[in-house]
Amino acid sequence: MNCWHCALTAVGTCRFCGRGLCENHVDTENFVLTLDRTTDGVSRALVVEDALYCGVCKPRPAPVELPELDA
Repeated sequence: MNCWHCALTAVGTCRFCGRGLCENHVDTENFVLTLDRTTDGVSRALVVEDALYCGVCKPRPAPVELPELDA
């Protein structure tokens, strides 16, 4: 796989979109692994603070509702 930015050999992939990244173009961003709500209604998230990020894609800051899946 090659880097999305410069076509050099990729050393990793963006956690959000899967684009290849070389060591010169790799960046990091927070990635939410799970969202939980406690019995008293408090929302909590398990987060990876240094997930690989391409800098091109635009991860959404909050979950998106998908009512069509609630069948």
